[in-house]
Amino acid sequence: MKFIYSYNTKQNERREGLTISAPNRDAAFSELNKRGIRPYKLYPAPGLLNRMSAIGGRGLAIIVLAVALGLFMAIALTQHKDIVELEQDGDVREIVTGAITSKVRRQLIGDQGFIEKGIRTGWSDVFDHEGERFLASFAIPGVPATVRTTKVAALEEALKRRVEAKESDGMEARQIKAMVEGMKDELRRFVAAGGTIEQYGRRLVARQDEEIAIFNRASNEIEQASKGSLDKAELSELVDRRNGELRRMGIRLIAMPEVSD
Repeated sequence: MKFIYSYNTKQNERREGLTISAPNRDAAFSELNKRGIRPYKLYPAPGLLNRMSAIGGRGLAIIVLAVALGLFMAIALTQHKDIVELEQDGDVREIVTGAITSKVRRQLIGDQGFIEKGIRTGWSDVFDHEGERFLASFAIPGVPATVRTTKVAALEEALKRRVEAKESDGMEARQIKAMVEGMKDELRRFVAAGGTIEQYGRRLVARQDEEIAIFNRASNEIEQASKGSLDKAELSELVDRRNGELRRMGIRLIAMPEVSD
């Protein structure tokens, strides 16, 4: 899979639009670091074939989730079935369940109040142990992590557990549990490749901080553009372009600012 990146040289000269091939974004970031490059922007190159080369990655999972939920809502609206009846439909249930139980890091869908509380409290209402709460704090791309540190022992214990969804869990809890299990799988692969739990923890912090910085830069750019000389069409094009970049990284999108015609 190809990625586009930009960085500043040691002489503070900007280099933009460069490409690198890697299995995923983390691998691309790691390879660039080995070359002494600290990219301030790194995202998948456009193109359907490039996206399909990363089957099983974040982008495809988000597409599958969107399609599944779209299908779910379309059936609900066109056939006027209630939720209970839909959940008894085997085909629909299989599609929606597959989307909600995806292990890929992404934005959660559901009750925003519940989600925001989870982010704010480190998902203490969902997870009993600190190891899972630490991982959950880094599961959603581009949001501030509440539990930014933990002990190695807490993560070692977390790797011995599998946190299953319960019958009483809502859609939001099911999603975050699945994503945390996905991060455990990521940690196991990282350790198997020669990394340590301490290194993985630092990597999570760096990745999350980078995603937040990317969102903030895009948000500030759009805010400044809305106060400048761009007309509504030009501003809309900028918002769409920046949101396309954020979407590819699984980061939350930016609303179109209100501007006068």
